[in-house]
Amino acid sequence: MLVVPEEMRGYAVIIPKKVVRLSSGRHRLKRQIFEALKTLRLPPALIVFPRASASGVHYQDLRTELGGLLSKINT
Repeated sequence: MLVVPEEMRGYAVIIPKKVVRLSSGRHRLKRQIFEALKTLRLPPALIVFPRASASGVHYQDLRTELGGLLSKINT
């Protein structure tokens, strides 16, 4: 478990080439994830590492999945 100090805030989405080969695909997925995160209640700091299967998922499904995962963290 990693404990983040109170003064550290921010969000990051890291998508390696193994997940999505083309940079345009990585950028598109990163934008979709950031847009989905805007609608959710977030912790002060968060790093997202999507799996390879995330590249073929529709935005609504991505948002629902992130919401479910974050609700487990926030409870």
